[in-house]
Formats: sequence, C-alpha cells, structure tokens
Amino acid sequence: MKRIISAAMFLLVFTSFLSLNAQWAIIYGGTGSDSAYSIQQTNDGGYIVAGETNSFGAGGSDVWILKLTSSGDIEWQKTYGGIVDDCAWSIQQTGDGGYIVAGETGSFGARDKDIWILKLSSTGAIEWQRTYGGSEWETDPSIQQTNDGGYIVVGHTESFGVGGADIWILKLSSAGDIEWQRTYGAGEQEYAPSIQQTSDGGYIVAGHTYSVGVEMWGYWILKLSPEGDIGWQKTYGWSTFDKPNSIQQTSDGGYIVIGETSSFGAGSSDIWILKLSSDGDIEWQKTYGGTSYDEALSIQQTNDGGYIVAGSTDSFGAGSSDVWILKLTSSGDIGWQKTYGGSGSDSASSIQQTSDGGYIVTGYIISWGAGSRDFWVLKLSSDGDINPRCSFIRSSNAEVSDTDISSEDTNTTPMYKDITPQDTNIIPQDTDATVYNLSSEKPLLGILTSGGGTTVPAPGTYIHEPGTEITITAFPRDGYSFGGWSGDASGETSPITIIMDSDKSIRADFWQDWGGGDGKDGIKTGGCFIATAAYGSPLHPYVKILRNFRDTCLIPSEPGRAFVRLYYKYSPFAADLISKHKALKGVIRINLLPIIAISYSILHLGPIITIAALIFIFMLPVFFIWRHQRKLRRHMRGRR
Repeated sequence: MKRIISAAMFLLVFTSFLSLNAQWAIIYGGTGSDSAYSIQQTNDGGYIVAGETNSFGAGGSDVWILKLTSSGDIEWQKTYGGIVDDCAWSIQQTGDGGYIVAGETGSFGARDKDIWILKLSSTGAIEWQRTYGGSEWETDPSIQQTNDGGYIVVGHTESFGVGGADIWILKLSSAGDIEWQRTYGAGEQEYAPSIQQTSDGGYIVAGHTYSVGVEMWGYWILKLSPEGDIGWQKTYGWSTFDKPNSIQQTSDGGYIVIGETSSFGAGSSDIWILKLSSDGDIEWQKTYGGTSYDEALSIQQTNDGGYIVAGSTDSFGAGSSDVWILKLTSSGDIGWQKTYGGSGSDSASSIQQTSDGGYIVTGYIISWGAGSRDFWVLKLSSDGDINPRCSFIRSSNAEVSDTDISSEDTNTTPMYKDITPQDTNIIPQDTDATVYNLSSEKPLLGILTSGGGTTVPAPGTYIHEPGTEITITAFPRDGYSFGGWSGDASGETSPITIIMDSDKSIRADFWQDWGGGDGKDGIKTGGCFIATAAYGSPLHPYVKILRNFRDTCLIPSEPGRAFVRLYYKYSPFAADLISKHKALKGVIRINLLPIIAISYSILHLGPIITIAALIFIFMLPVFFIWRHQRKLRRHMRGRR
C-alpha cells in the first residue's frame, strides 16, 4: 500500500513539474527593433513566428522568421529582404509541411510598396517568391491556404479600384499564379486586415470603411463566394473610429469579429467584439476596456466554444501598455483576464490555442530584451499562467458593456483587375538572436529611460542571481531634470537600490526644463505643461491628468498635434514666469482646475457625457435667471 501511495505521489509531482515547465515566456532579438506579428503551432508541436527586424538582414527592416521547438528553443532563424523596408504580417504552415508567408516589400516590385508572398520549405528555404502590385502602395496582407492547395490573400491597394484605398483580394494557385483578383471599395478608404475561407468554400472578410454606411470609420464585413462575388455586405459602426482586426468562422456557422472602438465603452478606445449569424446579423455585441486606450488584434474560438483574445491595454498592467489576454465564454462573458509586461510598451498581435489546451502568444516587448524592441513569445496554460515566479503577470478588471448598433446593408460591386506577379530573387540569411527567458530561475532586470537622460547601469537587460542588490542612478542631460522612477520602482530620488527577488522592469523619467531652472521655492520646472510650473512637479496627479489628456485626446489627431506644437512653442516663457512668482502659481492653479476637471471627465466618462454635463451646468443658471425674471414679471403684473 505504501508503495502505491509513494508511486502516486511521485507521479503527481512529476506531472506537476512537466506542466510547470510546459509554460514559458522568451524574448528573441538583436540590438535594433524587432516586432512579431503572427504565430502558429506546427505539426511537430513547435511554433513558427513571423515579423520584421532591423537588427539583422540586408538593410532597412527585413522579414524575420523563427522556427521554435515546443519549449521555445530556436531550431532555425532567417531573414528575407532587400536594402529597403520589408516585413511579414502573416504566416501559416502548409499541407506539405512548409510555410506560406504574406508581407510587404519596398525593396522589390513595381513601385513604392508591393505585397510579397514567399513559399518556404520546412527548413526555411525559398521555393518561390513573388510580388503583387501596381504603381502605388499595396500593403498589410493576410494569407490562408485554401482547400484546393492554393492561397487566398487580402490586403489593400492604392493602385487599383475606385479611388483612395480599396480592399484587394487575390486567389492564387499553389505556385503563386493569380486565378482571380478583385478590388472592393466605394471611393474613399477601405482596408481589410483579415480573411478566412468558410465551410461552404467561400470567404469571410473583415474590413473597415470610411465610405459606406457610417459617419466615420466602421466595420465592413463581406461574405464572398468561391469566385469572389459578394453574397452579403454589411457595415457596423457609429460616429468616430471603429476598426476590426480579426474575423473567424465559428462552429455554429456564424462569425466572431474583434477590433477596437472609440464610439462606445469606458475609455478612449475599447475592444469591441461582435458575434454574427451566418447572414451577418448581430447575435451579441460587447466592449471590454478601462479608462484609457485598449485594443485587440487577434481572436480564436476555443475548444470549449468560448474565445481567446489577445491585444494590449493602457488601462491596466505595469507599463505604458501591456499585453492583455482575455478568455471569454461563448456568450462573451469574461472567464479570466490578465496582463503581461513591464514598465515599457508591450503588445500582443497573435494568439492560438495549442494542442495541450493552453495558448501561444506573440508580439513585441520593450520592457526587457536585447534592443529597443524584441520578439516576445509566451506559452500560457489554459488559465493564462506561466509559473509562480513570473511577477510580470497581473490581473485586470475590465468594464464590460453591451452596445446597441444595427448593421446596415451596403451595395458595393467588386472590380476585376489584371496584374501580373513579378518574381524576386533574394537569398535568406541566417541570424543569431539574443534570447532571454523570463520564466527562468534567474531574474531579469530591464532598465529603460523616457529620453532626456541615461542611467548607470546603462539602459538594457541584465540577468542577476536571486537576492542580488542593485543600485541604479539616473543622470539627466543638459536641459532636462530627473522626474522619477516608474514600473517596478517609484519615487523621485536617485540613486535607488532594489533587490532582485523577481523580474523587474524600471524606467527613469526625464522632463525638459523650460528655461526656468530652480524657482524661488527650489522646485525644478521640468515637464511639458504650464501646470508643471504651477504645481511644482511633473509627477503631480493633476499634471498627470493633463499629460494623459494630451497623449490620449490631442496627439492622435492632426488638429490636436498642431495645437500641442503651438502650445510648446509659446509655453516655455509662461512656465518660466510662473515658476518665479509664488502668487502667480496660486492664480494659475485656480484657473487650471476647470481644465483639469474637463480633461478628467473626457478621459473617464467620454466626450459625449462631458459635453452634456457642461451644457447642463451652463444652462442651469440660465434656467434660474429665466425663472426669476418670470416670477418678477408676474409680481409686477400683480401690483398693477
């Protein structure tokens, strides 16, 4: 009996050990900027990853493809490209064990940028390579192998169509020859980031349009026949910016669409998911987000009938943006939600459920790594965990809201095009990526800066023994002040000492001095706002609200950027003056309070509610004055 119990305990421990080591988080990169956009589990249980790199290759940025084992070790790694910028957006393993890659190239083709398709062997050797394009820009392609062994490609074209940018779909043979090609547009701007072959042999396309059915950008979903004829076409959207990023046919014959919306939700941009019937009617629709900018780039239906979602969030997590993964039920309710990242900007672009019921995720990471941006691949368990030592995993608390929009039928007719692909002749180059394992026993320290200064140790990624004490000192450049630490450290004093008991990502923030130096009260006037001079620190909560409003609401638009440029041109003199007069600081603080309140309201409640509240506030005294005058007139008539 004791032997049986001992054997059972050993089996349990051994199984737990294997399960623990089945999850990992690994960074791959060079000294430059590298971003991964697509990942898929391969037939051998490993993974194929595609993106772009300017750390390796022939010049500019090149297509970069890594073949990984099931534990994340590199089997082979190669770049493909010329002397200008080339990148890969989509990769899939083909029926013969090789790979099909869809990207864009500025090195080859007709002119500007063309769609670039590469057929690779199982070891990354090129079997054929072709460009597809005209005299303008053809970019952002996605590809899938079709049931007949050929390929379906979607992208956008500015060379063909009815004007602006049109959706461009090409049906290719197994050798890359064009079987048919069509554009879909209505005269303004139409793009499509996702296509999938459906169970009836046709295709479902997720695009966004500025031309038809909506007041600004909206979802545009097209159901096509095997020959590219439109079965149905519908728009879904409201009045600002709604953009889909991925679509998949679901097991019930309907579709799941994911993207982002600025029309609904809790923040400046939220994840927006539509569950559609086979005819494009809405079955349910929900937003997911926090008070800031959140987006999703990838969705897949899972074995339990629910969905797994990957994207990035500015609302939750440790850094300016973190990888954000949500597991949803079949009705869109959240099963679990987690962020992954450090003090920098980290994002996920592709996710897939793996054969063991877990998930494989790829994107880019800035918080740790060899260069300014690196490939990041995470192998997660079914509940989103890696191992207990990974301190960069955090829970989030998204606000989920139902939306209430109706689809609108559109009436676009596809146009036939006739371009001939061009062969290219590049030879892949082997690369030698630096690899960091965030799930190893030795913790990693990532040091970042906001610009305007440096640190000792220098910005970069370091491996330390557990328990090591590290001292970090910030050194601002001339014209800048040290503003404080963010990420896994806080405070405004330098140097700081940390203990390496887990992975840590720390950023030193520096702020430009607007010519003021030290004021009378000895406070630096660093920062981007007049508010910095008034409140005495760029880390003051009110200054952070205004800075967040600038980054979220002004910088994304050209009028907003023009205002910010004008403001920066004339504000240094005012900031310098404010910093030298204590009484003026108090006056400016009082005058800034309404602006801060409006900025906070727009960030947290949205512009519509804020405008409604302002109208109510302004109309309230008008109402009381009108009411008082009415009573006064009645009183005067009564006296007569």
